Amino acid sequence: MRIVSLSFLIFWASLSSLSQTAHTTLGKKHQFRINSNGSLGIDITNLKPASFEDGDPSKPYIGQAGLWISVQDELNNYHTAVQYLSAEDSFDFWPGPIDTLTGQTGDITTWDKVWKVTQLEIDNHKANFNSGEYIIPASILNWPAQGSGGFSKFLAPFVDVNKNKTYDPEYGDYPAIKGIEAAYTIFNDLADEHTSSFGQDIGIEVQLMAYTLASSSKIFLEYFIINRSSTDYTNAKIGFFIDGKCGNKRDNYAGTLETYPQTVFVYNADSLDEGFFENQRPYVLASFLNENLSSSICFNDKTGINGSPEINQDFINYSIGKWKNSTDLVVGGDGTGPGVSTSIIFPQSDESKPLFWPEELSSNDSGSRTIMGFASFSLFNAGDYKKMDIAIDVGTVNSLQNIRDSIREKSSTSLSYFKEISSSKRGPIQPYFGIYPNPSNGTFTITNVPTGSEFFITNNQGVKVFYEKRLQESKILCNIKLSPGIYWVELITEQNTRVKKLCITQ
Repeated sequence: MRIVSLSFLIFWASLSSLSQTAHTTLGKKHQFRINSNGSLGIDITNLKPASFEDGDPSKPYIGQAGLWISVQDELNNYHTAVQYLSAEDSFDFWPGPIDTLTGQTGDITTWDKVWKVTQLEIDNHKANFNSGEYIIPASILNWPAQGSGGFSKFLAPFVDVNKNKTYDPEYGDYPAIKGIEAAYTIFNDLADEHTSSFGQDIGIEVQLMAYTLASSSKIFLEYFIINRSSTDYTNAKIGFFIDGKCGNKRDNYAGTLETYPQTVFVYNADSLDEGFFENQRPYVLASFLNENLSSSICFNDKTGINGSPEINQDFINYSIGKWKNSTDLVVGGDGTGPGVSTSIIFPQSDESKPLFWPEELSSNDSGSRTIMGFASFSLFNAGDYKKMDIAIDVGTVNSLQNIRDSIREKSSTSLSYFKEISSSKRGPIQPYFGIYPNPSNGTFTITNVPTGSEFFITNNQGVKVFYEKRLQESKILCNIKLSPGIYWVELITEQNTRVKKLCITQ
């Protein structure tokens, strides 16, 4: 076993910090920026697009993308946290976790990073960590696996090869990622006043893993959104938006696939995208892979009731499926006129359905489009978390009909990839186990348990609250009295340790 001295680790940490940046880029065909505060597809220093085909600035797909969240407190007051940037330095989110004991946020400078690692680096590390000639790459050495002090004990997921519950890459531990390349960042909405949505903070910590697959333009986003406040919220709307560039952003339409997997998308309305994609029609989409949409709505960059949000009530209204003047979204035209109320804008899943409402058949003027979809949760209690899996994809076609067909196909393949990734094993010594239901009231089942395993549950302060060993069944029914909050279930096998989050509700 190669022993690495503390001075060596400090030396490498100082060198690697020079390579850590406040953003990184994923993807090859579609190059897509991830910022340390969770903002996506945008250069936050100048608000210019950072989502291109083959890295070509003349072929932008997305202007920006990210989370759009609203909740209500016990007095029915709304709180908002969004990543939509209408001006430089207009942020609702900042890098870093939230202290589980004090509620304070991590130092922004310290956490102003996006950690990026490839499966190739991990495979090389697994094969060579015990070699005297091997030097641990910064991407593995500095993986933000664990918090100190009052921060959560477990942050970015890792495989605990030596089973000591501490991230020790010098002893073979390594990041547990999905796909062939992944980026990880942690951010919160507490560090400063909200100057994007102008609303009250929620008190959430978000852990995001973005990852790509081989030979695919898809960017997968896995969000864990944790309520670190002491407030039990209701009527939570957790959404994702995309501001479509699609070359020239002034001639776009938007749409929704309202059947699972639900997808919101923006596409170029003209047959010729002068100066950008020329005779190809670009489109962008965001598919919701693990939650059903309760609503979708879109706005343009004008000042009307379906224009850019300007005050906090505008951000709230869009999150609950209403226009800026608090009127309902209605079927037909641009959705603002009198008519029958609806929750989904421009549905386009099936031409044979009565509600088939593409913009090009509604005589709408093309223009800028920002579209968002929302999942609804009646409760978002203190210590609870919500998981959202999103797939972003892009493409070009030569007709409006082909756009719909292509978007349906890409949404379907995104779901297939997601299911395969979620159910697969990353090698014979990395058994996956499942927990359901999760969130739970304390009664839950652990599945796919190897014989002879042991597991224990710790709370966010690292205190062990339950322990069971020498398990002989592949499925374990648990009925444990635990206080509401976030816990960590660690399944220990002969080879390594796997960790999953468990949410206990009232």
